[in-house]
Amino acid sequence: MKFSKRAKVGLCAAALGLSVCFAGPAAAELDERSFKVVGTFGSLTNWKGIEKPFWEEVLPKDSSGKLSADAKSMSELGLKGYEIMRLLRLGIFDFAHALPIYVAEDPVIEGVDLAGVARDFATARKIGDAYKETLDQAFGRLYNAKLLNFYPFPTQAFYCRDAVAGVEDLSGAKIRVQGASQGDFVEGLGATPVTITFAEVVPSLQKKVVDCGITGTMPAYLAKWFEVANTAFYLPVGYTMTFTAVNLDTWNSLNAETQAFIEKEMAEFENNAWKIVEAENDAGLACGTAGPCELGEPGGMTLVKPDEADLAKREQILKEVVLPRWAERCGAECAKNWNATVGPVVGLEAPTN
Repeated sequence: MKFSKRAKVGLCAAALGLSVCFAGPAAAELDERSFKVVGTFGSLTNWKGIEKPFWEEVLPKDSSGKLSADAKSMSELGLKGYEIMRLLRLGIFDFAHALPIYVAEDPVIEGVDLAGVARDFATARKIGDAYKETLDQAFGRLYNAKLLNFYPFPTQAFYCRDAVAGVEDLSGAKIRVQGASQGDFVEGLGATPVTITFAEVVPSLQKKVVDCGITGTMPAYLAKWFEVANTAFYLPVGYTMTFTAVNLDTWNSLNAETQAFIEKEMAEFENNAWKIVEAENDAGLACGTAGPCELGEPGGMTLVKPDEADLAKREQILKEVVLPRWAERCGAECAKNWNATVGPVVGLEAPTN
């Protein structure tokens, strides 16, 4: 699989930054360990260009061979998103990369990635930073896990089999969603949310099980959604936040020097992941539509950008549907915490009664 020059540059910067910039304990002070790791989708950049190289190349090099990993993507292991954190809790994996929207067994986890809240990459990152402590506490309680970092997928938008000129054309459609919050947003459009896995979207569009699907710009191209979708309706509804977590039993078994080393590596991992994903966002949109595309032939979908009425409708749905429904699921104290953490970042408040 070839990647864009920008993605390649970002990955090189990630590896270089981790190797050169780290100034932690000498390798002799580190534990000697090999970890079991599960990553995200095997065909996409987050795994191929970020997660896999970190575990197989960067971490062993930076630790002078002390730390290594048997790292496999969820696709390679045949796992569904909701299974990953349950397996981490059981100690089947030491580290996991996963998506909150797929593992949100407690509504508090949804709060980092509510549909329509983040309008750009910078805001999405600020939301993650503001909500980290809340998520870390939830992970400890639910999964015996520690949160290490957050990073995104490209902008989430709509890809439809038929022509779409704006949000009004989505009314009555069956739309693939990734979680409860996206489902609320779709219902606010007057459409029907359908929860299916990423791998099932293309055949579902072919068989008219769904009319549209929500995913990121580059994932849509790499998974060849353009073979069955004719319209890319670029109404951003989020960034599908992703996280790295470690089983607490594994974490507590490491000495203090190794813990500090991994935390530093994970901070560099996070910084470079944001750079890589943001750099490929526009490239993915171009590749899926009219080009230019450095990865191959452009997909040829018609690109439709939202007008002011579409953006106003997004705001209305966010305030009247998405936030109230999530607050009801999560409870008053949960909503108050969101208002105190994420709220100031985005200038929004979830209902608390």
